[in-house]
Amino acid sequence: GMGYPGWHRECSAMSRKYLGDVLDIHTGGVDHIPVHHENEIAQSEALAGHKTVDYWMHGEFMLVDGGKMSKSLGNTYTLDELAARGYRPLSFRYFCLNAHYRKKLNFTFEGLTAAQTAYDRLLALVYACKVSDKTTPAAVLDKCRAEFRDAVNDDLNIPLALGVLWTMLKNEPARDLYETALEFDKVLGLSLDKAEKPAVSPADEAPAEIRALADARLSARKDKDWATSDRLRDELTAAGWAVADTKDGYTLKKL
Repeated sequence: GMGYPGWHRECSAMSRKYLGDVLDIHTGGVDHIPVHHENEIAQSEALAGHKTVDYWMHGEFMLVDGGKMSKSLGNTYTLDELAARGYRPLSFRYFCLNAHYRKKLNFTFEGLTAAQTAYDRLLALVYACKVSDKTTPAAVLDKCRAEFRDAVNDDLNIPLALGVLWTMLKNEPARDLYETALEFDKVLGLSLDKAEKPAVSPADEAPAEIRALADARLSARKDKDWATSDRLRDELTAAGWAVADTKDGYTLKKL
């Protein structure tokens, strides 16, 4: 009698109808690899008689406090719930961009708080460039663009690409740095064009250039680039600031 195709056949049928016989990129979660995507490959290639997907990209799971995220455990959160706690959606996006899509990401509210702080600092640096009338040597901009492109082309290494952005913004604020940041934001999607003048910071808070050095060092540590991490620590010390590593980032203290 009347029935419906299974999930695997639905995906093969819809992919072929709307996207054609060959997909450039097919995404999904790592839990789709066994059974579902194996069935898609078998069905689609049996029908078409050739390879039907050029690249498969599977995202890893997000953990919560080091454990599985599950409705039954009551540890799932919606964006509305995060907003009710004072977190902005783009802060959550920034948090997610700090992990490679093939690696598990551990969600904690401490980590999200640190991400929101870092995102605000990033916007402050972008705004300083937005209102500047200075320019940057073309060679510096070309180098940053090349490094950003290389990071994105390296299996979407967005954490490394973010590090390139932070490093670029360590230069003296300039309008062309702002425009280059907007080019990067076509990939990052962090609404950098909406950067506004930040609120007045407490007198004892580290200045933007010091925070930028510390953020760049954090990115280097995540990439296991210990030489760069040590160099940036020395630069912070020379500037009169001590940096201490924490589980969710770092702290800065005036020497």
